[in-house]
Amino acid sequence: MTNDSQELSRPFGPLSFKNRMPALDGLRAMAITMVFLEHYGGGSHGGGILRLFNQFRENLWVGVDLFFVLSGFLITGILYDTREDSHYFKRFFARRAVRIFPVYYGIFAVMGLLTLIFHYQWFWLQSTFLIYLGNFFGNWNFDLYSLASPTHPLAYISFGHFWSLCVEEQFYLVWPLVVWMVRDRIKLIRIASVIAVLAFLSRVAMFALAGPELAERWVVRALPFRADALLIGAILALIFRGERAAAWQRRCLPVFLASLAIAMGILAMPVPWPNPWVFTVGYVFIALAAAGLIGMTIRTGTRTFRVFNIRPLRMIGKYSYGFYVFHYLFAHAWIGLLVLMMDKLHSVALAGLIVIPLNFVVTFIAAKLSFDLFESKVLKLKSRFTYDLEQQAHQHAYRT
Repeated sequence: MTNDSQELSRPFGPLSFKNRMPALDGLRAMAITMVFLEHYGGGSHGGGILRLFNQFRENLWVGVDLFFVLSGFLITGILYDTREDSHYFKRFFARRAVRIFPVYYGIFAVMGLLTLIFHYQWFWLQSTFLIYLGNFFGNWNFDLYSLASPTHPLAYISFGHFWSLCVEEQFYLVWPLVVWMVRDRIKLIRIASVIAVLAFLSRVAMFALAGPELAERWVVRALPFRADALLIGAILALIFRGERAAAWQRRCLPVFLASLAIAMGILAMPVPWPNPWVFTVGYVFIALAAAGLIGMTIRTGTRTFRVFNIRPLRMIGKYSYGFYVFHYLFAHAWIGLLVLMMDKLHSVALAGLIVIPLNFVVTFIAAKLSFDLFESKVLKLKSRFTYDLEQQAHQHAYRT
C-alpha cells in the first residue's frame, strides 16, 4: 500500500475544536497568494506567455471563496463543539473581537491620522465600515471603497477588499444564534443546506431581474448572496462531527476533482464579463471544490496534508489576516511603481519580476510586525475567555 492509502485506512474520528489543524494555515497561504496575484499579477500585453498567465490570474479571486469556506468550516466547528458552554455567546464574540478588531480598527485609526497629512476626502457613509455594513453602501457607490488625496495622488488608499470582511462579520453575528438554537446536528445540516440553496436561487433571480451589471455588484459583495460558501464550510464541519466522518472524508477527493473541473469549465467560458454562469452555478462548484480540498487536507500524513503543512506556507498562513487587510491599501502606489519600472526597463515581465515580489515581501513583513508587536499582545486577552471544554482539558482551541 502507498503511504496515502495506509493513512486513509487509519481511523478518522469525529473532529473537535480542541484538535489543532496546522495544514489549514497552508491553505490560508494559498488563498492569500491567489488574491494577491489577482490584484497585482496583470500584464496581458507582454507576450503570449504573459497573456496566458493573465487569463489564469484573472480567476484567482476564487481565493476569497476558499477563505469563506474555511471560515465557515472553522467557526461552525467551534460553535457546535461549545454550544453547551456556560458563556457561549460572550466567549465566542469576545474571542472574535480580540482576533479581528485590532487590525481592522487600527487601519481606520491610521487612515484618520494620515488624513492630517494627505487631506483625504471622506464620505460620511464610510463610517458604516466601522460597524461592518460598508459593503451594502459601497455596492451603491464604489467611491466609498477608497480615499483620495487632492494633494498626493499616489497616497490614494483602496479598501475595496473590506467587503469580504463585512460579509464574514455579518455571518458571525447571525450563525452563532442558529447553531445555539438548533442542537440537532442533522437538522442543522438541513437548515444550512436550505439556506445555501436559497442563496444560490437569490443570485439567479438577481441576474434575471436586475441584469448583469447591477447583479454583479450585489451578488459578489453581499452576505445574502454569498452565504452558501460559508455554509458549505459549515456543513463540512458538521458532517465531520458525525459517526461517518471517515467515510465522508474519503469522498472529499472525488468531490474536489469533479467540482474543480466543472468550476474551471465555467470560468473558461467565452462569455463577456460579468458571466452569469460564474456568479450563480460557478460559485457553488468553487465552494464545493474548496470544501473538498479542506477535507483532504485535515487528515495528517496524506500527500495533501504534507504539501500544505510545510513551514513556509504555514508561516504565511499565520499572518494571512493582516496580509489580506494590508495588501491592497496602497495598490495605487504599487501600480505606479510598476509602471515606472516598466518605463525604465522597457519590459512588463522584468518590472513585474521586481515589483510584485517586493510588494509581497513588504506586505508580509508589515503583517508579521503587526502580529508580533500588536496583535499578539491583544490576543493574550483570549485567556480570559476560555471555553469550559478548554478548561476541563487544559488545552486551547486551534487558532482561527
